[in-house]
Amino acid sequence: MMKTRTEKTLLLATVLLVSAANGFAGSNEKGIEYYRAGLYGAAKIYFMQQKNLSATKQAEACYYLGQTCYKQNQPDSALYFYEEAVKVDPEYPFGYVGLGELEVKNNPKSAEDFFKKAFGLAKKDASIPTEVAGIYIGEGNRIKAEEALERARKVNKKYSGIFVAEGDMLKKEGKIGDACSSYENAILFDINDKTAYLRLAQAYKGINPDLALQYLNQLMEIDPNYIPAYAEIGDINYDRGRYKAALEAYEKFIAVPGVPLTQHERYAFALYFDEQYDKSQEEVKYVLSQDPDNSVMYRIEAYNNYKNKNFELGLQQMDKFIRDTPKEKHIYYDYVTLGDLQIEMKQPESAIESYKKSLELDSTKTIVYDKLAIAAENAKNFPLAIEYYEKSFEINPDFSLMSLFSYGQANFSAASYYIDPQTIAAETTPESAAANDTTFNIYIQKGTKAFSDVITRKPDTHWGYLWRANISALVDSYNQLREKPMTGVAKPYYEEALAFMLENNTNSARNNDIISCYRYLASYYFTLEDLTLVGECYKKVLEIAPDNEQAKKTLDMLKMKY
Repeated sequence: MMKTRTEKTLLLATVLLVSAANGFAGSNEKGIEYYRAGLYGAAKIYFMQQKNLSATKQAEACYYLGQTCYKQNQPDSALYFYEEAVKVDPEYPFGYVGLGELEVKNNPKSAEDFFKKAFGLAKKDASIPTEVAGIYIGEGNRIKAEEALERARKVNKKYSGIFVAEGDMLKKEGKIGDACSSYENAILFDINDKTAYLRLAQAYKGINPDLALQYLNQLMEIDPNYIPAYAEIGDINYDRGRYKAALEAYEKFIAVPGVPLTQHERYAFALYFDEQYDKSQEEVKYVLSQDPDNSVMYRIEAYNNYKNKNFELGLQQMDKFIRDTPKEKHIYYDYVTLGDLQIEMKQPESAIESYKKSLELDSTKTIVYDKLAIAAENAKNFPLAIEYYEKSFEINPDFSLMSLFSYGQANFSAASYYIDPQTIAAETTPESAAANDTTFNIYIQKGTKAFSDVITRKPDTHWGYLWRANISALVDSYNQLREKPMTGVAKPYYEEALAFMLENNTNSARNNDIISCYRYLASYYFTLEDLTLVGECYKKVLEIAPDNEQAKKTLDMLKMKY
């Protein structure tokens, strides 16, 4: 294999070798832990910053630098560092293991020669054949992997690394249960094998997160500063909505230079869900500085701007994200946020379409039906609002009192359409009049029941009493406008609401509502030509609001003293 040296590789190597010349007291342990946990960027940075290394430790650092380069698909750089490992310490066996790894695919005979050289240098070290087994496992060559593991067992059948490698092989084959058994065996032979605990946590976190956390807690007892564990702790807590715990773990993890951006992304989202929107934006900027094409960060950027009330900017960003991102990568909450932003920007019709798209992606989210109802109300499309409230109630029988009250008001507004003079003027045939009558009464019945249910659920508030009266008053108006007798449908409801509010009027908070009740009653008595009771109603109004002009004018007209 031809050796190629890029300027970057030479620079990295020079930094390492100059650092090594300063003394012989360094340790590669943390870097090796990063590497074994798959944190290749962090491992590379760690090894490059090492100082005071002995020749053997320097060779070890070179080997693992080669390994990180190999895992990052940089074979030329990997070759350079493997050769440096051999050059610095010809007796260090792992240098030859690395050289063999580079030959496995295209020159298996050469690879075996390098491995034999490594075996010969450390005949009583089971970690060498175990490392070779790991290489073959990575290549999917089970036969060669088993041969290497058997060689390791002959050297030291109790070496825990054998069982970790065995577990990795089984996990790669999809045999998760068997893999976990192997990792457990590793711990039986070495209770402090941190890689085995980590592998167990990684295997279980998607199927039994509590058990995964148990393994991670045991790992933390062995080494509270074992950084790879914090990514898993963060992920598990993040997936379970425990954002503060996730943030605490992620903060420790991302403090290490070179760790994967994935955790930085999740950290940004965890900050968002923990309502730390400004800090989330800072993390978004960091990730985008490293990966400008990271579409996920543009998503969270728009989310944050919505929460920070930067609605116009947020809408621009959300529109752009949805436009520039393939449909298969959209999630329901993208369209929820788009709809929320459109509501804030007074675009309710567009919001309705956005919320509908969110339901196409996830029809189980009842909150979206509530948002659709509100958007329809904002668009003055009250029949559509009623439809979505009813769908929400069907899916979620434990709907809130406020949703029930809003549903009643939507029916009030829908029914109000039928007392509009233009609507009445359009009733040019008996059929159209009958159709309007039927629809009007449906809304009245639904709204009356909704407000009655509000009273049942919350009898100590005026809402249900007053609005049951208000919607009943529409019936009286409907009949009057069509020259039908006013039968006072709302009268008993207003009397009940009035009695309740007079007894529950702390700090005169209900004065305006009380006056509206007296006005209705006065109108009702006027149709009966009972002017005495009309006057009594307006005298009650003046007791509450002495400057009420309508009351004064009415009483003056009736020639009644006040």
